[in-house]
This record gives sequence, structure tokens and C-alpha cells, in this order.
Amino acid sequence: MDNTDDTETQSAPGTPLASEGLGQAVDTLARFIRRAPLTEAIAALEHGLDGADAAHAVQVAEAGGMDVALLASALTVRESLGRINDLIHASGILLALPHVLEEGERVSRRPSLGAGNDPGRPYDLETDRRVAEFKLARWRGADAMRKRQVFKDLTMLAADRSGRAADLFIIGPEPARFLRSSTSTSAWALDRSPGALRTFESAFGSPNMSIRDFTATHAAHVRITDLCDVLPEAVTRLLR
Repeated sequence: MDNTDDTETQSAPGTPLASEGLGQAVDTLARFIRRAPLTEAIAALEHGLDGADAAHAVQVAEAGGMDVALLASALTVRESLGRINDLIHASGILLALPHVLEEGERVSRRPSLGAGNDPGRPYDLETDRRVAEFKLARWRGADAMRKRQVFKDLTMLAADRSGRAADLFIIGPEPARFLRSSTSTSAWALDRSPGALRTFESAFGSPNMSIRDFTATHAAHVRITDLCDVLPEAVTRLLR
């Protein structure tokens, strides 16, 4: 994490910021983003700084709307909403549950609603009929880490021996397309997840098989479902 101790609006770790301060910070960020999409704004600043001296750097920052208030606002929002992925993950699961659970099906174990698994709760959702993992990230092209994560989840679901159904819920067509077509090896996908790699080797043998071959064989029983077909339309409009 960046050192932000000298920023006046930065709260002490774990201390909630006043709602008024957060609201002002969000308004400041919103005004900046309305000027131009963030990617375009950053690119324009980069071009403006090419060959700049100190005086010109000040002019570029002023013209681009980059000032102390903007940085302080961004730090304030990050401090307050730094775990926004947990909120997205939890609300996505909760909104999907009424459409996922079958009649009479019940959650059998405390679910893992935060992004990332608790070692004591290996799946996001366990019911008396299924185990399930939820991936609510949108893939945008540079997705190597997301590819590893979705394959790790597929591996763990495929390795479940409880006799329950297994479901992998994803966003958009890209994750399923990757799992069903990638010629990269399972070893590559699990090279940063030693625990999952050990599970793979114990349950399925050598990880040198391709991802697509694993998906078509050992993981063929895992149902891969696009949450855009499950979640309310007001949400899926933002996900497509």
C-alpha cells in the first residue's frame, strides 16, 4: 500500500470516515471522471508530460484536473471502499441464490461471501445438493490472473468427492471459452496456487494436460453458468 500518512484526509487504519467526507470525496471523483473516461484522461496526461520540465508539469496537472483535492478524495474513497470487491461478491451471490437454489434445497454450511475463500470453507456456497464457486469479475483482455483463478476454482469443484452437483458461476462468455479452448497446461494455471496444484495431482495425476482437455474430461460434470443469465436485468446491463 502507498504511504499516505501525510495526507490530511487519510483516516487511521480501521477508522470509518465520516459519511460527509466520503460523500464529498465521491463527488470530487465523479466530477473528474465526467470530464473524460479515466483511461483517456491518464493517456492525455502521459502525452502532456512527454518532455515536460517542472513548470510544464504543473501546467499539465492543472489542465488535466489533477490537484491535491483529487488525490485526497481518491485516498478517502479507497480507505472507505477498499473492499468493494467483497461487496460485489457478496451481493452477487445473494441476488443469485433465489434463482439458483432448487425447491427444497438448503444452504448446509456458512457460505464464503467475501472475495477469496476462507481455508475452512473451501467453496463460496455449499448446500445439501451442490458446491459452487462464483466469479464476478468482467474479463477485459489482460486476464492472466483471472484465468488462473477460474481454473483453480474449476479444479477444486471437480475434485469434490461428496457426490453433490458442482457449479461454477462466471460473468460473460470469456471464462467458459477459455476453459473449453485453452491449450495452456493445467500446471501453468496452478503455478501460483500450490494447494490447488497438490489437489490436482492427488485427484487427477499429472498437471501437464491442457486446460481444455481437463475441462472436457475430469471437470465435464461441473456446470458452468453465466450469471448474466441469472441475475436481475438491472445488474446484467452493467455486466455485459
